[in-house]
Amino acid sequence: MKLALKLPRALPTLSDRWFQALALCMWAAAAGLAVWLVIQWMAPAPVVAQAMPADMSAQFQMDQSAEARLLGVETAGGLTPPSVNVLGVFAAGDGTGAAVLSIEGQPAQSKSVGEEVANGWTLDEVGATFAVIGRSGQRVQLNLPVLQADPNLLKRVPQ
Repeated sequence: MKLALKLPRALPTLSDRWFQALALCMWAAAAGLAVWLVIQWMAPAPVVAQAMPADMSAQFQMDQSAEARLLGVETAGGLTPPSVNVLGVFAAGDGTGAAVLSIEGQPAQSKSVGEEVANGWTLDEVGATFAVIGRSGQRVQLNLPVLQADPNLLKRVPQ
């Protein structure tokens, strides 16, 4: 009686055609990479415009606050401040008081410190010649118009 050992079949061998196809793909990839590298090497460098000096940029600033408010654009500090004209102030020495304001061309309104002026902006402070509005940490000082008449018109009211 003959004993025959049955060995497990070895893994199937890959044909030569498979290796040839793999080699062809590798050569094609290497050629494509070489062409891409040559194109990148030969391409002109991107042209970057020079930055405008800071002192020049002040000459070319544009006020786009009206357009930003119309579109509801948020800036870094919050919504663009509303168009407010200070017509008068009633100031105490500690920054409290009230101001007479014309907001967005509307008739004059009296606002006390802490009241909302427009679009979430509040009256933060009132001084002898100015009012300060603020929103989200951003503050804007609004000055009274320069008096064209006698400077004695600005008088202290007794307390």
